[in-house]
Amino acid sequence: MGKGKRLGMVGAVIAVMALVVGAVSPALGSSSQGAASTSSGHAGQDQTIRVLAMFTEFDPNIDVGAPGFSLGDVVVFSGNLLRNGEQVGRIGVVCTFVSTANQERVEAQCPTTSILPGGQITTQGTIVNRSLNFTLPITGGSGRYQGAGGQVVSRDLSTPTQPQVELTFHLEF
Repeated sequence: MGKGKRLGMVGAVIAVMALVVGAVSPALGSSSQGAASTSSGHAGQDQTIRVLAMFTEFDPNIDVGAPGFSLGDVVVFSGNLLRNGEQVGRIGVVCTFVSTANQERVEAQCPTTSILPGGQITTQGTIVNRSLNFTLPITGGSGRYQGAGGQVVSRDLSTPTQPQVELTFHLEF
């Protein structure tokens, strides 16, 4: 595989990771069993939500900097959030490459938004290299997720033809 194609794939993977991180937040439930939460007040009620993010659209090579893979290039992707095979939300991610000089450690800044029943959850952080296994901070939310903090943990479950991750949101209110 050529250098350009590898870097494009790295960009796509980084973008997918970022998207997944932000998308699977708490809209799917509370506690370790993932039961749906309907309360709007969360004082002292931490939640753990687990979903599968299946990416359906992505552009792994938006070349906005110098020609070829370089600082400032962008990867954009989106997909569905699933629980027990049913769609429960959507996720969107935009990753901008902030360090490309060392091919062994390519970094991208990736804000994400997960749209879930009752509100949205946002995340933001730096994704490193091709791994879809990462942890990112939850930066906020709206609706039933207003005031959310915590972190999301992504675990790569991709197949050769379908990029997907399991997202576990550890929400703190």
